[in-house]
Amino acid sequence: MIEFKGIVKRFGTRTVLNGLSAKIREGEIVFILGTSGTGKSVLLKNIVGLMTPDEGEIWIDNEEVSKFSEDQYLPIRKKCGMVFQHPALFDSLSIYENVAFGLRRHYQLSEEEIRNKVSKALRLVQLHGVENKRPAQISYGMQKRASLARTIALEPRILLFDEPTTGLDPVTTTAVNQLILDLSRELKTTSMVVSHDMNCALTIADRIIVLDKGQIVEMGTPDELKKSQHPLVKDFLAEVLN
Repeated sequence: MIEFKGIVKRFGTRTVLNGLSAKIREGEIVFILGTSGTGKSVLLKNIVGLMTPDEGEIWIDNEEVSKFSEDQYLPIRKKCGMVFQHPALFDSLSIYENVAFGLRRHYQLSEEEIRNKVSKALRLVQLHGVENKRPAQISYGMQKRASLARTIALEPRILLFDEPTTGLDPVTTTAVNQLILDLSRELKTTSMVVSHDMNCALTIADRIIVLDKGQIVEMGTPDELKKSQHPLVKDFLAEVLN
């Protein structure tokens, strides 16, 4: 579904992604771990065309997209749903209208079709009875769910999560991770999750990629990573296995 071939991304004299290559298979959940500043979020932004690589190729659903224009990228973006670190809901809109926003903007749908899609999305993230509330009237964890509902209402084939559990308590973190797993399986999406949380990765990932200095230092299943001898991977594992 997604393939990176020798991706290089620089900001001035700093190289953030340094020749990164990887394949993400259709339908799998892949966690991208690494310390701050190793290019995890930059990688996601390159997928959706918010940034473009200085060198290398990005293939999405059998199309090489790294040199696409804005107009060419629109169909690619419709395949991708991105869930950012913060909910980024519109304060002046109800939860219903927040979830419906992308549907109204990108598709010509009847009100009944919009209502059905919004209801389905809210049901999938287990949000009930909040349609008429404003974001400030619900908890931060519920806002995260509403943000996720807004993304999946568009029925993307690829889900991209940028630090989805940052700022959440352990109980809500577990709930959000379970949601990522359940949604990915039920909607049959390909999911990439940028995270610092090795425990979550070991619990729900099909594969884990560990980045350091813009390169992949380890990649494999949770069981394979537990056997890694790489110092950074061992440091991550020490926090959850000891």
